[in-house]
Amino acid sequence: MANSSKNKKLNRDDWVLAAFTTLSESGVNAVRVEVLAKLLGVTKGSFYWHFKSRQELLAAILEKWRVEQRVIERVEVLGGDAKTKMINLLDSVPRTAPRNNSGATELAVRSWAKNDELAAKTLAQVDKDRIEWVKKHFVQMGYDDQQAESRAFLTYGYIMVQGIFSIENMPGILERIHADTLGLLFSDAPKV
Repeated sequence: MANSSKNKKLNRDDWVLAAFTTLSESGVNAVRVEVLAKLLGVTKGSFYWHFKSRQELLAAILEKWRVEQRVIERVEVLGGDAKTKMINLLDSVPRTAPRNNSGATELAVRSWAKNDELAAKTLAQVDKDRIEWVKKHFVQMGYDDQQAESRAFLTYGYIMVQGIFSIENMPGILERIHADTLGLLFSDAPKV
């Protein structure tokens, strides 16, 4: 990516994308104006044309991460009843050992949130929104509020772990665990 921007004028989104990628690959401490400018092949002045401070850039990264929660959007587009949506959500979980740092951004944001108030607040809201979405669908399937909430937490925990889990030399285990998880989550489903 270095020097690729010499012939084009950078915009705010270019900086945010470079920072987002750096966050995913190296963590928040690596998101530095000097590092990003070098990566983009420009001077630090270009950064200050678009941002008042590094903190403003960090806030933009969090906003990008918050907004780009695409899995639920894709599930909604597929449609169907509540159970179908939940199955589609769970089927989006990788069931092979990840090869491309698929959970790197999620882990980077969670690590960042341990030491940053805005990151912690953003993460808490995203977690809440995700769990509430799942819970709502279990309620629609006929589970009472407490059962729906417990199943939502189990579902969310499963999705989070599968996104970062890597099991080598154990062929088929993730597929088997996925099938078992679906059976457990939808066991004793109330008749609606």
